[in-house]
Amino acid sequence: RGLGGVPGKDQAVVMAGNHQMFGLDGVTIVEEFIREREQLVKALVYPVLLEEESPLAPLPYPLPGTPEMLKRFGALPAGGMNMLRLLKKGSSVLIFPGGAREVFKRKNEAYTLQWPRTPELVRLAASVNATIVPFAAVGGDEFFSDPVLDTDDLLGLPFIGSWLQERTGKLPSLVKGDSFVPPIVVPRPEGPRRHYFLFLEPIDTTDLDPKDVRGCNEVYSQLRTAVEDGLTYLQDARESDPNEAAVPRVAVERVTGRQQPSFDFDSASRRMVKSSWVPRPEDEVCVLVADDMPPLCVESQKRWD
Repeated sequence: RGLGGVPGKDQAVVMAGNHQMFGLDGVTIVEEFIREREQLVKALVYPVLLEEESPLAPLPYPLPGTPEMLKRFGALPAGGMNMLRLLKKGSSVLIFPGGAREVFKRKNEAYTLQWPRTPELVRLAASVNATIVPFAAVGGDEFFSDPVLDTDDLLGLPFIGSWLQERTGKLPSLVKGDSFVPPIVVPRPEGPRRHYFLFLEPIDTTDLDPKDVRGCNEVYSQLRTAVEDGLTYLQDARESDPNEAAVPRVAVERVTGRQQPSFDFDSASRRMVKSSWVPRPEDEVCVLVADDMPPLCVESQKRWD
């Protein structure tokens, strides 16, 4: 939900939100903008993901074909220069400040932000008067189980830890603790949870001086709080989704060929008291995880009347 609140084409926009386990969220957001608005959003990704050979080879991560897929969607290496260059062209940029640190969460870190302490993304946005759009997403951190062995566990193992450190120790670090070492997870017995995406109230930086340290910190705090509030809201609201369970929902959708509705957004949004902005019913976001799966959406009940 909230896609209609994101400024349109040819406007400098920074969309910033939480990253989920294994980074399944970025491509789905880019694809939704293409499908719903015929707009190519430029995603900034961890540079290694665009390389032909993984530093973890022969381990199958990233999955084969990842660099080609990301390049097809116009992804670029994450970094201030690329972000600034795109914004100066009036592009919409998708960033995940938590980077690989959030993609490879440690145990019991689901839906926690692991962002840099400094507000560099705000300073860059303010330097070109870009609009910042916070977003929150849930479901991806529960696609699998909580890690059986997380990044720190693996790096601490004899022999294996040394091998992983040798392969990844010299990779660029964009966020503290963002080791490029995926955790070991297992499928959830009840299946993956439903995915929900919520785009929140845009933040205007027109009157923000990028040299104003206090002002940039305040906007950065505002951005973080918006994302955290969105995460809390979505986790709470999805409990009223009658079709949240994956197995029965997907079975019905395969038979009927129709998306099963989610929670009543208008009623649930009243519980999000820290935000005065309520997305409109026409602002649904539906994301396609795979070609052989139905899209995953936050739906307005009105659509199903």
